[in-house]
Amino acid sequence: MRPREIRRINLNLAAGANLQIAAPRRVGKSSILYYFLDKPEEGFIHLYFQVESARSKNEFYRKIYKEIIKSDAVGTGKKFLEQLKAAKNAFLNRLKGIKIAGSGLDFQDAEDIDYEEELLDLLQGLDLGGDKLVLMIDEFPEVILNIVEEHQGDTTEAKKFLQSNRELRNNANLKGRVQFIYTGSNSLNLTVGNLDSSSLINDLAAIPVLPLQQEEAKDMLISILQTYGYSLTSEIADYVITRVEWMIPFYFQLIIHEIINDIGPGDEVSKAVVDRAFEASLEQRNDHHFEHYVKRLKRVFTESEQQFIKIFLCALAGRDEMDRNEVLNLATDILPEDQTRRLLEALKYDGYIINLTNAVYKFNSPILKNWWKNHEC
Repeated sequence: MRPREIRRINLNLAAGANLQIAAPRRVGKSSILYYFLDKPEEGFIHLYFQVESARSKNEFYRKIYKEIIKSDAVGTGKKFLEQLKAAKNAFLNRLKGIKIAGSGLDFQDAEDIDYEEELLDLLQGLDLGGDKLVLMIDEFPEVILNIVEEHQGDTTEAKKFLQSNRELRNNANLKGRVQFIYTGSNSLNLTVGNLDSSSLINDLAAIPVLPLQQEEAKDMLISILQTYGYSLTSEIADYVITRVEWMIPFYFQLIIHEIINDIGPGDEVSKAVVDRAFEASLEQRNDHHFEHYVKRLKRVFTESEQQFIKIFLCALAGRDEMDRNEVLNLATDILPEDQTRRLLEALKYDGYIINLTNAVYKFNSPILKNWWKNHEC
């Protein structure tokens, strides 16, 4: 559980805010959304949507529309089917995408249905029994990138998509009834910033998700291994944390997996076992855990930006740290300084690098550093 982040989210939801969970990849953003599915605050209904595959505005809204209707949680005061049969609701009566079929519902997927309009009618017409509906939308930045790809790099439709989302979440008829939480493995701020459209998300309250604290990381390691019948001493847990450096669940889960692969539940988890787990985490069978770091660069950045990033990260992988002036010198004849500084912030935000000080950079974890050196340099 992430008590700090959960408390912040609950406070902002209680204040009526729409949110983005702003954090690097693999820090556990999606698990926070799942927590709210299982343990919503009283007076809130949480629905989770994985929208990564949507490649158009209409497809995005269609996914949300259908999942709301299929959800058991919607319509706390009345079942949705009963609301439709009542035929007294002007908004629900306008719905084209569904029809009553006996004791159930059929979806009508006609090409001419505008699902943005359909979703708005649905949200305005739902009887929520006095509760607030929270739509938790995962992988939202991926949809933006998909739309840009579908239009061969033209950003016009992606900007329209962002504008339509802003209008939906700020619709006066939804205020006090429906709220939104956005997140994804790509940075929403960076993705939207690349479209020069940051103003279209400036109404979202940003909730940071920080790395685990020392005791949280230790508790996670010990409790997960206990679940599988392994005993981990406090000393060895501290050793794992020291080696991982950047305390996010992804790295700990990877090491735990390799420990379980290596020894049985009755065996001692020693420093030697941990060292072997770190070596095994870099084997080819684990490449799929890291390849998204490479694919993400190719998808988001220009060729010249990719050129600089490759030079920089390979240089950094060969040493412990790099001074900012050294880094800026690497970009000479490739990028202007202000653009280079922006890229460094993007790499830091997305979980590639961290600042030791304001002027010194290093990889966030030796695990990623060694994988990068072995595969990309």
